[in-house]
Formats: sequence, C-alpha cells, structure tokens
Amino acid sequence: MLRAIPARNAALLAVAVAMQLLDLVTFIGAVARVGIRGESNPIARALYQSQGQAGPAELKLVATTVIVLALLWTSRRFPHRFLAAALVPMGIAFAGFASNVLMFVGH
Repeated sequence: MLRAIPARNAALLAVAVAMQLLDLVTFIGAVARVGIRGESNPIARALYQSQGQAGPAELKLVATTVIVLALLWTSRRFPHRFLAAALVPMGIAFAGFASNVLMFVGH
C-alpha cells in the first residue's frame, strides 16, 4: 500500500526534481552555444557524442527516477534523515547547473 509522505518531504522532493531538470535545461543551452567540448562530465559528453541530446536527457531521466525512488524510500524508512538525503542530489544538480551557466557565459 502506498503511504503519503509528509508535505515538507514532498516539497523537498519537488525541489530535487526541479534542480535535476534545471541542470538538464542549462546543459542543453550551454552545449547548443559552446558545443560539447565544454562539458566536464565524461559520461554526458560520450552520450552526447554518440546519441546527441537524447543521450544525456535519457541518462538524466534515469538518474532522476532513481533519485525519486531513493528519496521516497528514505522518507518512509528514515524520515529523520530525509533532509540530508535530499540535499545530496540537490547539491550535485546545483553544481551541474552552475558549471553549465559558467560554460555558457564564459564563451
């Protein structure tokens, strides 16, 4: 049976997903302007070179799905650790976003 998670956790989950999407959108914009040479993630770069924008987008979709599932599990199993668990993917996505913005404005 599915149980609802606390509203605070749902809000943090939504922010975590939004940060992942922001990372993806800025990646697409930066690569369109600068090219893939500016991408520091070798996995995203290889996927882009072999599959175009769809490669990194599919990877981000899979990663975001795993993040959502892990955070839902954490919310139910370890609710007192949810904030820390949510901050990890948010921080990583923010770092990607910041890197993409710097790549975009730096060229």
